[in-house]
Amino acid sequence: MDDLDHRNLGVKLKLWHLQEDAPGMVFWHPRGYAVYRVLEDYVRRKMRRAGYAEVRTPQLLPKELWGRSGHLDKFGEHMFRVVDGELAMALKPMSCPCHVQIFNKGLRSWRELPIRYAEFGRVSLRERDGSQADVPLAEAVSRLQARARPGALVAEAL
Repeated sequence: MDDLDHRNLGVKLKLWHLQEDAPGMVFWHPRGYAVYRVLEDYVRRKMRRAGYAEVRTPQLLPKELWGRSGHLDKFGEHMFRVVDGELAMALKPMSCPCHVQIFNKGLRSWRELPIRYAEFGRVSLRERDGSQADVPLAEAVSRLQARARPGALVAEAL
């Protein structure tokens, strides 16, 4: 890695650090988190102007939800699971099934479309088998997930 690599710069500038016992997990330092928040606020303003409503959904959800959405079959081996007696749950690997839950609450009219949701959320997924430039893929990622609900493309095309 060279001196201008973001992995070196973040540490040198005391913005964040990573630890071997928490692979892919970022420990944000005060200055780094301040930069993070400025960027997040910038994107938030852009999303709001584009008509997206910000939502927040749970981190830990029942295994059945991930099964119904198809995520358990597709990503199950990479999901972090928690079992508490009879209750089987998993950390969310993506936000889409959660956004569908919000959409499904109540009746919708075609006049409401497109409905746009955005979430600055954390998703967790074990992806140790892939890497770029010798950096393992992150196990936890903070990211913006935005989507327009069903019919959005048709409604926007009209």
